[in-house]
Amino acid sequence: MSVRRLIGKFLRFIFTTNGAIWFEKDLTEKLVECQPKIPVEIDMNSTSKTIEWLKSRNEGWVTNPNEIVAALKYNHCWPSVRINGKIVGCIKIGFRNPYITDYNRVIQLPERMAFIYDSYVIPEQRGKGIVTYVVIEVLKFLKVQGYTRVGLHVPSWNKDSLRVCEKMEFNKVIYIKCFRIFGHPILIGKPTMESSTFKEGKILKEDIIYKRI
Repeated sequence: MSVRRLIGKFLRFIFTTNGAIWFEKDLTEKLVECQPKIPVEIDMNSTSKTIEWLKSRNEGWVTNPNEIVAALKYNHCWPSVRINGKIVGCIKIGFRNPYITDYNRVIQLPERMAFIYDSYVIPEQRGKGIVTYVVIEVLKFLKVQGYTRVGLHVPSWNKDSLRVCEKMEFNKVIYIKCFRIFGHPILIGKPTMESSTFKEGKILKEDIIYKRI
């Protein structure tokens, strides 16, 4: 490791900051419909295969070891997305105890609430409506399974994911800024609407410092 990388790693340990918007979707409401430009298949029972495939992609941001540990420990669902039988993407769904990378910890969700970590499609298949279609199908799947709410956690710089949230009519609930000093996270939350999830203190109950906009 070069001296520059060592210095960068040390500085990031001393202080880092990031922010993300939490979204929620009420699954009791009518869901929008969407079809991709090409036929795709979704395998809801392929978590292990999805993990193996993601590791083969060699893209660190989609293979956080702690996310994988939580997924296997708490039986999360990571469906694969296929075209003609070949995996071209995936989506990660967490139940009850998802691991949130920003906060370096597992959080506890309310009952009947699921969490979508993120979705991923290989570059060659992007721009074809695959992600939007997969999210809709996952919402339908969760609704059938008895879930009434779904949460999302999207960095403010991720414009593509924010557009998907808007198209899917997710509600923007709270913006949380995370300051990490010597590895210890300090969370500042700015609610944008009333949410029973955060109002009841079921997520990050003792960790968020609330600041009204």
